Amino acid sequence: MEKSVKVYGNVAITDCITEGVTKEFPMNLEYYKIHNRIIQNEDKPYGIGIIKTHKDKTETTIEKSEFSHIFKQEKEADNMLKLLLKNKVTPMSLRYILEDVVGI
Repeated sequence: MEKSVKVYGNVAITDCITEGVTKEFPMNLEYYKIHNRIIQNEDKPYGIGIIKTHKDKTETTIEKSEFSHIFKQEKEADNMLKLLLKNKVTPMSLRYILEDVVGI
């Protein structure tokens, strides 16, 4: 197995300015941790990702952002995921946050 993926947490957003997001049709965010076992960058085997899904009566939209090989230790990835989950960060913002925090 080259990499393993483990779900860290989920959050549903029901009240935001995004059109169509309601209590009946929430935006769901899933945060996950990646552990890479291939030797692309053995100093930083951990990464993270976010998947956003939104379903309404007629359509399902999915947005995903994932970054591998950015953390040396699993605890660093867990701490970042905790922060992202707490602040309900979407895939669109993930790159900018990682650039500021870990300098990707």
